[in-house]
Amino acid sequence: MINSLSSIDQTICVLSDELNIYYPNKIKFSGHVRIKQDHNIFMSDKLIILLQEKNELLYNTKLYAYGHIEYKNSYVILTGIRAWINFYNKNIDIHEGTYHVLKPPIHGTANSIMQRGEGRYTIVKKGKCTSCISNKNYWNITGSKILYDHKTHNMDIWNACLKIKKIPIFYSPYLSLSLHQNNILGHYIPNIKYSNKNGLILKIPCPIFFSKHCSGSISPCYTSHLGTKLATEIYYSVKPGTGLLILDLIGNNKIYNKNFSNNYHNKYWQLYWKHNGIMNKKWHFHSNYTSATGSDNYIENFNIPTYTHSNNNHINQKILCNYSDKNWSANLAYFGITNTNTTMIKNHSNYNKALQLELNSYIDCINNQPFNLKLFSQLTQFIPSNYHYPKTIRIHTEPTLDFSINNHYSYFNSEAKLRITHYRQKNVNHYNRIQNPDHHLNNIVNRIIPQFKINGKMIFKEKTHISKKYKHFLEPKLQYLYVPYRFQENIGIYDTDMIHINHNNLFRDTTYSGLDRILSVNQITGNIAIRCCKNKNELFYASIGQIFDLRQLNFKHIKISKCTQKTPNIMLFSGISHWNINDYWNVNTEMQYDMQHRALSFGTIILEYLGKDNQVLQTHYRHTNEQYLEKILPNIKESIYHNTIAQLGILACYPLIDNWKVSWAHYHNIKTNQLIDQTIGIQYYTPCWGVNISCERKMIDWSKELNRSIYDNKIRFDIRIYNSTSNFKTNPYKMLNIGVFPYQHTF
Repeated sequence: MINSLSSIDQTICVLSDELNIYYPNKIKFSGHVRIKQDHNIFMSDKLIILLQEKNELLYNTKLYAYGHIEYKNSYVILTGIRAWINFYNKNIDIHEGTYHVLKPPIHGTANSIMQRGEGRYTIVKKGKCTSCISNKNYWNITGSKILYDHKTHNMDIWNACLKIKKIPIFYSPYLSLSLHQNNILGHYIPNIKYSNKNGLILKIPCPIFFSKHCSGSISPCYTSHLGTKLATEIYYSVKPGTGLLILDLIGNNKIYNKNFSNNYHNKYWQLYWKHNGIMNKKWHFHSNYTSATGSDNYIENFNIPTYTHSNNNHINQKILCNYSDKNWSANLAYFGITNTNTTMIKNHSNYNKALQLELNSYIDCINNQPFNLKLFSQLTQFIPSNYHYPKTIRIHTEPTLDFSINNHYSYFNSEAKLRITHYRQKNVNHYNRIQNPDHHLNNIVNRIIPQFKINGKMIFKEKTHISKKYKHFLEPKLQYLYVPYRFQENIGIYDTDMIHINHNNLFRDTTYSGLDRILSVNQITGNIAIRCCKNKNELFYASIGQIFDLRQLNFKHIKISKCTQKTPNIMLFSGISHWNINDYWNVNTEMQYDMQHRALSFGTIILEYLGKDNQVLQTHYRHTNEQYLEKILPNIKESIYHNTIAQLGILACYPLIDNWKVSWAHYHNIKTNQLIDQTIGIQYYTPCWGVNISCERKMIDWSKELNRSIYDNKIRFDIRIYNSTSNFKTNPYKMLNIGVFPYQHTF
């Protein structure tokens, strides 16, 4: 045993059955050699140390090992038949061996395996990797070089070839897998599904590579009812952030050609760009941009992760650049709307372009007093898609002074602001004569509206009489809001729409989302919440709130042409509660009572069971009256949607024997006795691959001629392979998201 070798910072301990010293330049260990340095352990049948002339272990001293080689630490295990070791920098080369990364669990074989960078990097040459268990390698990736970073959990593979068993699926000169965040391998697996509406859909992805920081896939997609499509996805990573580009090229829209004349072209494209990034800690970049031409038949199949619709025919666009400093910030943004229905282009009246500049400045604790000053300014230009509508410039400034006092058990805040807005509206003559004969728009409008608000909250804490382990909290909150009336019908509607008031936004300052309409308000809003906790876990929560109107409003002054709601929802009573009955059962309730119509506008109750083995059983009932639907769905005119909804839903997910899992969901409108959505799915999964088969029947439209709903039936077949971090048990409820109503936890 050699307890210490000179010139090395960390002690090296060597154990062996036999030790031979060949003075002056060689030491040989034989039989069950075991070396330990810090958390690194190395074992072999034979170890030879070649010393320098002064019998010292210098930086380039060579240690050779032969026989049954095994090297391991807290994150990797390497084996082989011969190796070279450097204990100064922990570099090691192993030939004709295997490697096993512990977290995440991936393994493989290679001609040579190297540890570099103080053990941070594992480099594999002429090897393969997989996350399947050793005796069932259903898939693997081979490469001329594989570099794994244990700090970032990123794997770079050169000349990568994905194989299912021994069948090659795709080849890429370079492939980068972010094992810590996503399952990029799943993007390259063929996808097949069938529905009555679209027919058979077959998608075959093929990887493409531009550089280490830019790669993606190009996917031919065949749709039997709609035509052919070529989908391209490009992922990139640059200094200002990361992003995604999706381009769909549609060759022939069969349904559109049958229903419409040939005056329109039958080739379309759709582009989506998403970007998020930070540069120099002060510059922020964000985009969520979609541009499309042609029919909306492809919107359902457009491969976009997230995008928002302002209604059924429009997709919102947003590009934003922000600069933030200590006491001020600036935003430069572009907002747009792209139209996806060719039949609506001529009659489209939305403003499809808006350039906006915002400036915010803050002064906190003026003269060390609890007074805060904020100045918000905005310059916006609106460009209409229809030239008959006015082209407008809006200048808005909003100084705000507030006084706040906060502590652990209460807070008090009073706020005064002044909204000053200047409108310059061009080309209003045609609009006044045709579109808005009752209230004419003016070329120049100046509007000044003050606002005063005062609110406060207190928290009362007390131990229960049942047990000292339980604590309950009483949290009352009260707010008074006053905004005087101003005539605003001489201003157009550009970026303003109604906001539906629910329990989560009872204390909002305004009922509208933009600046074109500011509702006159004189109201008191109250809310009281009760919490019960045990060991910092919330067992029960209930909250009720109400808006009290202090005067009768003249409703004719608050109509706006773009919003069909005739009266704002300013008088309501709402409540929400959650109860953890035990470790398995939970109950959620929510309701809203419209005091203007004296009716329950919305209500829901959910009962859920979560088992130890990820079993799920959830049943819920939702009630929505006609007035509520008119507020949230103003553009839908079919009578079936304007009937009162009384929806009963049941969904379940249950693991069967071994690795089988089944899910089922059913949603029914008991008021109209109609099926809304029904799904059933079965899944077989292993740690490295899985198969999903799902069937769905859902309501998609209403036929006036037949006076009944139209349904679409779907069948989907998915094969999934998992990289090392795509744990198949991470989201055990993912199967419940295949229908119209995705599964949501009750807490």
